[in-house]
Amino acid sequence: MDNFSATVSGADWVSTHDIPSVERRSYWLNHVNKRVIQVDCPAEVKEGIDASLRHLDLECMRLNQIRANTHSIQRSLANIAHDDRHSVFLCFMLSGEGFSYQGTQCVQHSPGDIILYDTLMPYGQGFPEDMEMVVMDLPEPLAKQYLRDWQRGDLLHLHRDTRFADTSCETLFRLLNAITDQRASANQQSTHASDLLENIEALISNICSGNRDQDFWRQCRRYIQQHLQEDSLTTARLARELNTSTRKLHRTFAENGLSVQNYIWQQRLEQCRKDILAPSLANRSVSEIAFKWGFNDASHFSRRYKAHYGESPVETRKALR
Repeated sequence: MDNFSATVSGADWVSTHDIPSVERRSYWLNHVNKRVIQVDCPAEVKEGIDASLRHLDLECMRLNQIRANTHSIQRSLANIAHDDRHSVFLCFMLSGEGFSYQGTQCVQHSPGDIILYDTLMPYGQGFPEDMEMVVMDLPEPLAKQYLRDWQRGDLLHLHRDTRFADTSCETLFRLLNAITDQRASANQQSTHASDLLENIEALISNICSGNRDQDFWRQCRRYIQQHLQEDSLTTARLARELNTSTRKLHRTFAENGLSVQNYIWQQRLEQCRKDILAPSLANRSVSEIAFKWGFNDASHFSRRYKAHYGESPVETRKALR
């Protein structure tokens, strides 16, 4: 872990409070563009934006504590063309409701939530009431190191209840508060910053790997459903077709409470039962239906069917009649 020497740069608050209403918007944007990143305020508040900014420079990582009344901001392609600072922002919501959007994602957020987005892609935020947040600015080299499992494109919303293993959003907020505490020394800020980055890395890694596991689980189920009628559908074939190992397949299915082969048989039995109960297929024999869905032994099929449903295939069909 790198050591982060913390120096407070402009620790006093910059505020629009004593600025004439007509000048507040431009005054505020000038400070935001200088300390944070270039954005616009598309809809000006009638009485002018009432906002304050406190900037903390932790060498490689920067924090911007923002308090403001009702307002909205957006970062457009034009902003990006004129200001190519590339970072990932993590917005820690301290108070007030709001929304953020980037890519195909638009989320509402509340105090305790964290929102991640890439500054080289357009985004926007809106706050219909008084709000406070801390924007953590991770320059791209640092973001690549600590957020390597997150696929950029859409923003990432961490709900305040998010928790994995020994870390959580609550832990991240606790460490952030320790850094922004004005009584904290530079050494204390450095230690807390290191701990915060380690916890961010662990939380994002767990979330993103969990998403990948769910995507892989969906791929497995989709392939099995599409090839259910083929008696050559085996674990080895599934691994080959999905370009993975049989070990990963067995682990994925075990995490979902099944073996690969039992899942395949279960899906085949469900399709058989649907066909047996279908009035339009009443002229089809039970054996025909079993063979259609990948069973090649009528006796074996009957035993599996009865073990699964508590009745034989013939009894199911009699109940239909």
